[in-house]
Amino acid sequence: MILASWSITGFAQKGIRNASQSVIRVSEKNPHYYSYKGKELLLLTSAEHYGAVIHSKFDYRKYLDVLSNYGLNYTRIYPGSVALIPGLRRKDDTLAPGPDLIAPWVRSDSAGYIGGGNKFDLNRWDERFFARLDDFLNYANEKNIIVEICFFNSQHANTYPYSPLHKNANIQSIGCDNFVEFETLFNKELVDAQLKYMEKIMVETNKYDNVIYEFVDEPTLDGTKRKDAYAWIDALITRADQIENRLPKKHLFAQQIMRGLDFCEDDRIAVIVAQYVTIMGKQIGGLPALYSCYDANKPIEMNETVSALSTPNYYEKDVVASSRLEAWEFIVGGGAAFNQLNACFTAPNPSGDHPDNHAILNGLRNLRSFIESFDFAKMKRDGGTIQAIMPGGSVNGISEAGKQYVFYVHHSFPNYSGWHPSHYVPNEGKYKSVITLKLPKGEYQLAFINPADISVLSTCSITSTGDSMTIECPEYKLDIAIKITHPDIPLPPSKGE
Repeated sequence: MILASWSITGFAQKGIRNASQSVIRVSEKNPHYYSYKGKELLLLTSAEHYGAVIHSKFDYRKYLDVLSNYGLNYTRIYPGSVALIPGLRRKDDTLAPGPDLIAPWVRSDSAGYIGGGNKFDLNRWDERFFARLDDFLNYANEKNIIVEICFFNSQHANTYPYSPLHKNANIQSIGCDNFVEFETLFNKELVDAQLKYMEKIMVETNKYDNVIYEFVDEPTLDGTKRKDAYAWIDALITRADQIENRLPKKHLFAQQIMRGLDFCEDDRIAVIVAQYVTIMGKQIGGLPALYSCYDANKPIEMNETVSALSTPNYYEKDVVASSRLEAWEFIVGGGAAFNQLNACFTAPNPSGDHPDNHAILNGLRNLRSFIESFDFAKMKRDGGTIQAIMPGGSVNGISEAGKQYVFYVHHSFPNYSGWHPSHYVPNEGKYKSVITLKLPKGEYQLAFINPADISVLSTCSITSTGDSMTIECPEYKLDIAIKITHPDIPLPPSKGE
């Protein structure tokens, strides 16, 4: 049960686990955002596919330099329990290192690892891996980048043999024949190895303030029963809590919610995780999570989208525009963290050098700059100010009533066809929307912003009588942001103002 109450001026949370004061934690001003180094924080990125540490040939310093140069402050890693088949979906995928896999366990003298090289010895840790993990986290810390460490992902029939925790991948023969059982408590030897691995990662990384722990990505995705996966994840959370109780620092715990697998009201879980833009099969997308879980008063993150700049390309149209649509809608809608999954960062190209990638990264920098031009810690989801939009469109926003408002309008639709339906298809046109809204009585400054470059399209002053009123947007092709502020609140200008 959630034991929390919150108001726009502050909040009290009884029993909900938060992090130590120095560690990235839930904001005491607004529980829908993070706080770090004395200020409220949004997490924005376009990240490699979580293999930065386990792919021994990946130059993660070049990758982190690029994120930092674009003002991005977030990345995610899998620290060894998951590896994919090289070339399965994306060329040079960092999560599919093949023989270049370096894991928490040393290689044995026995040949036979399916990805190349010798099997793993689960009784011995590989200090080279932990030195690499330590250097990665230290360098990310220097760059003010938050790292979400995800211990596990649901396994799949074709990829599970590549995990060191598969019975044929280690000399102890610990693991399953049936990949579905990986997310259960059925195999005691495997569960013991999973818990030992999680504990080792947590002990080694406890000293870092820039770390969030996520337990399982995409649980139940490929067939594990909900009740079995829930019992397993519950055991992971319980053990993690016990581990940190004896360690100096306490970190945020995060968990992805799925249909029928809901951790929103688990007081041990501080961060609610969603993936993709809408409901796809068992997965709950970013916007549905905001709609259904916002009242839990926790940060909600959208930590994965369809992979941008991959081969094949999952986006039917403009990948840069699609990335912008996803990020702006979620963050302006009240999300705390956004990750555009990005296949451009590879071992051959750790800097992600590609013109579309530069545009994606710059777009996320613009979004962060724009939201930080508000006192966003005082804002919450706004579902009532805008009453109608003609001729239609999707609208999301946050506000501090009577003082500051921001809304994002876009014209696109999810693609429901094909293997990966959960992304937006841009629907460009010549839009000049008329918006009906209701503001508290008073004077306001209004600006229409082009999200592509956060330039100002037009500005005006408006007077509200407290009744419904209409405003007309300037013409735009796909999306527009609307910034409304009380004249007495000086806010930093957006680019171009």
